Amino acid sequence: MAPPDRSTSSLMLADIKVLAGLFVAWKLLLLCVAYISPGPGYDTSTTLLLLRAQSAQSENTLLEDLAKRLASKLVRWDALYFVSVAQRGYVFEQEWAWGWGYTKFVGLVSNGWFGASDSMVPWLNSTSVLPGSSLSPLYAQAYAGVLISHVAHSLSVIMLYKLVHQLPIMDKKQRHATAFLAASMHIFSSAGMFMSAPYSESLFSMLNFAGILIHARIPWNSPLEDYGASSLLSLLSSGACFGLATTVRSNGIFSGLIYFHHVYMLLHSRINIRTMITIVFIGLSAMMILSGMLFPQYMAYQDFCARPSDGEPRPWCSRTLPSVYSWVQEHYWNVGFLRYWTLSNIPLFLLALPMLYVLVGTGLIAPTLNIKSSALQSKHASVYILCLALPQMLLALLALTTFHVQIVNRIATGYPIWYIVLAATMVSPMDTKRSDKTATSHRADSSIAKIGSYMSKASTQELMFRGMFMYSIIQGGLYASFMPPA
Repeated sequence: MAPPDRSTSSLMLADIKVLAGLFVAWKLLLLCVAYISPGPGYDTSTTLLLLRAQSAQSENTLLEDLAKRLASKLVRWDALYFVSVAQRGYVFEQEWAWGWGYTKFVGLVSNGWFGASDSMVPWLNSTSVLPGSSLSPLYAQAYAGVLISHVAHSLSVIMLYKLVHQLPIMDKKQRHATAFLAASMHIFSSAGMFMSAPYSESLFSMLNFAGILIHARIPWNSPLEDYGASSLLSLLSSGACFGLATTVRSNGIFSGLIYFHHVYMLLHSRINIRTMITIVFIGLSAMMILSGMLFPQYMAYQDFCARPSDGEPRPWCSRTLPSVYSWVQEHYWNVGFLRYWTLSNIPLFLLALPMLYVLVGTGLIAPTLNIKSSALQSKHASVYILCLALPQMLLALLALTTFHVQIVNRIATGYPIWYIVLAATMVSPMDTKRSDKTATSHRADSSIAKIGSYMSKASTQELMFRGMFMYSIIQGGLYASFMPPA
């Protein structure tokens, strides 16, 4: 047995440390932007909600005032619904537009970790450094959401870094550089403040990346009859992750398109008992993903159709496919095919156009990445990468034609392929020309120098990277001031 590649392991560990430093610095910058943002904005919903929920007690300490101000800047737009539903459950029909899995998880974290019942956290009580805390349970939901966003985002950065090393693309040096840049871009994601606020984007990214990372362990060039116990377990585990992601955001169901690779490999497989067993496991995995969509719908159906509180079922109950989510989007937000195509929304389409271009363009380019293998294996690898890219291309198509197009700038962050393709085109072929001396000193480079070394010449990818950085800063200030776009 060959000894482990210690240099590669130490290099990866050094990269992760640099990424952690970048992550902390970026998050602190965003939180500072949020904190200093002026006024309540044009909408006072946050102020009214938090004031009504706050218990009347003694004067706040300085630390409590700082914490409350930061919370008021992060609980904006949909976050109002997220923290409210996490605290009291679903009451109004339109609230079912927000992910059941996310609100339930925020509620669990706030109750289990923060002790949301009467005091914000166990260590914020009358005997703590913050005596007489007047922060209400609603603040606990807000800080639980903020905690989840930061932890989930940090984990998804590491998952994306590791995912690149598992994909059948490029050579070893290129993969290493691509992994670092892709993970860096995910830190500076166009979702910006939405990855720090009590929003579902970070948790969705973590779960979706986890599903893809686990799925990537399955041999991409193996016929179905060669799937062993580990591959079958990876199928079920990835399906579970995608299913949980779908409870957080409904577009998680698009990840089921990744399983089209197994359909393709079925054409190159013999039909026998082992193949049939694998097909059953693929079906079970797909059912897990589908259940992530159906289970919340079932819960809503029980409340509004089977046992309506006012005795009258809602109109959507009699539909062939009684989906509360589709009804709410259509009835309350006028979401539907080409409904968003109005003259007044042209600025929003222009705002989303770069991301739509990136999602579709990188999805089409992905199968042609520098795959190093035999002709047949190259074809299998290209199909595999294409299947990984299909969810992001479908997302772009639906954003363009069906739902509020501007949100694609934040929900695209949960799809890894566009990061990887942008990073790969930035490092290739330059990375293959790096000398051994450069590679040896790689871990000693500063984070800014490492990123800058792959941007020595102007390119579309560089402009995209810079654009994401600038957009996130500007968007963060607008978000914290309760100003569009959201």
